[in-house]
Amino acid sequence: MTITAELVFNEMPSHLIYISDDYETTTVIDRETLVELFRQELINVCKDLVSKDRVPDMIRQKLRYAALSHRWLGVGEPTFQAMSVERNHQSTMTRPGFIKLHNFCRKAREYGCRLAWSDTCCIDKRSSAELDEAIRAMFKWYRNAEICIVFLADSLSISDFPEEVWFKRGWTLQELLAPPRIKFYGMHWEELSSSRNDKEDHSMLDALSQVTGISRQNLLYFSPGLVDVREKMIWASKRRTTRMEDIAYSLIGILDISLSVAYGEGERAFRRLMEVIIQACREWKILAWAGPHSPFQASIPRSPLAYCAFDEASAGILLPNRYMMDRPRKLGDPFFMMTKRGLELEVILVEMMLQQPAPRRSGGTQKKTQTIRLISDSANFFDVIAQCDITFLPFSQWAVAIVNYQADESGKRGGIGQLKPANDYLCFILGSSIHSSYGGWQKVETQKIVTIRIKREVYQQVTTVWL
Repeated sequence: MTITAELVFNEMPSHLIYISDDYETTTVIDRETLVELFRQELINVCKDLVSKDRVPDMIRQKLRYAALSHRWLGVGEPTFQAMSVERNHQSTMTRPGFIKLHNFCRKAREYGCRLAWSDTCCIDKRSSAELDEAIRAMFKWYRNAEICIVFLADSLSISDFPEEVWFKRGWTLQELLAPPRIKFYGMHWEELSSSRNDKEDHSMLDALSQVTGISRQNLLYFSPGLVDVREKMIWASKRRTTRMEDIAYSLIGILDISLSVAYGEGERAFRRLMEVIIQACREWKILAWAGPHSPFQASIPRSPLAYCAFDEASAGILLPNRYMMDRPRKLGDPFFMMTKRGLELEVILVEMMLQQPAPRRSGGTQKKTQTIRLISDSANFFDVIAQCDITFLPFSQWAVAIVNYQADESGKRGGIGQLKPANDYLCFILGSSIHSSYGGWQKVETQKIVTIRIKREVYQQVTTVWL
């Protein structure tokens, strides 16, 4: 029973639905009740085991639960309070939300689960502590489920996936990636494949990969963490959430980070998420973004959409195998961090001159962006062209900061960076004036990720900038 309590309180949801043998009665129970409800059954099944090492696996088998993934109805979803008051009332069976829950529980029993979890009614949202735990632990709960049952309310077949709203919602990304076993049902609760586990169905995997842009490898073997963060941000950029904060909160489990939940903070949530990522991640590609920055920090993107702002030229340096022969820690500054002065980063700094932009036309609507050309007085670099926010044009000094240079072998700060000829490199456009903060450089907002091409091999002392 000690092992049972450890499993229930650390690996399972705070509330679960207990499904009766006739499928008709469903009761929401807490962890303490769950332990007591299964106590005698677990004792009976485990007491004759020859090896104590088998006890945890036996307990997991007895406490299997199914998890529901679905798109919420506008109104009528069963709540935690409604399940406590109306769970056996006949009138509930005519409500769409309760009908969906009833069908889900029937499917859960077909998979041998007497327990089930649904986010609509298994979280007491009146408790801020329980809501906070649910958001932080939800990825783990989906991963630990015996089966994730997905209800696609708009689909009759796999061919409907491109128009299915489930693939466009923020929270369902982790509900797709986390479970090792998943089963899709269409609008009439009909199976969309003949497989017991749709992650073992080749046609289903192909359809899922095509509609989400996620590789089959990640669909099958996804591992949460701060690896390939930029790729994960691109997945998230294709999805929307009702609450602004959920853009960040829905990525907590996918990135395997700790982030407190504070609804009402708005866009600050994504800024806090990025600060945690920057402090722990060592991948230079998380700096490869463009477009609007956070209103609270110019070196942090406003949303995951910023990671999609690349064109053909910049896409080449961002391919997953582009630097396969180089160890990731060898490229750029592996010690970048957030400080009170902003993002502290070692770069190869190349000062340039701004070619006079085209004069603005008098009258009429002024464009918000303008194409500029930066010219180097060095024979080592080609010119840099970018579309910038016109509010930055009054800068008196200009430079580019090259991010993914080849670092030297010393591993020390302030080393020498190497650039190879005919290669494109990720860079930031920087501006400075007498009014710049701390008299330093400021990151210029560009519409697309900016790259610079090198004419000949360059060895240059790196420079620390705060952005």
